[in-house]
Amino acid sequence: MEPYDNTLPPRSVVNVKRLQRASRKLDVIPLDPPAGRYMVESASRPDELYEVTLDPSGASGSCSCPWGAHGGVNCKHVLAALRAHHAERGALSFWRSPDDARRQHRSTLEGEGLIATVRPR
Repeated sequence: MEPYDNTLPPRSVVNVKRLQRASRKLDVIPLDPPAGRYMVESASRPDELYEVTLDPSGASGSCSCPWGAHGGVNCKHVLAALRAHHAERGALSFWRSPDDARRQHRSTLEGEGLIATVRPR
């Protein structure tokens, strides 16, 4: 994936934080973690699972949920899979811009229209 692209319409901090909170409630099932493949439960229908494919080197991914199927990136399912994928490194927090992330004074992962900071455990 390309590094953070500030030409993309920025998500509001509120929206990113809302997605981050929602992602914490979702169960994540690893399919092939080295390849960045996970199944993540639906928030509205817990018996339904979405397939998430991550860019293993950054903070981006695609999802089979309706948002992802219509071109959306980094939905709450992707954020949940990213949290699971990078759990060994520490806890992730998501930000809408590099400036927001830099203020956290933590290492970062760049993704498509999203930056994650890593708080070591």
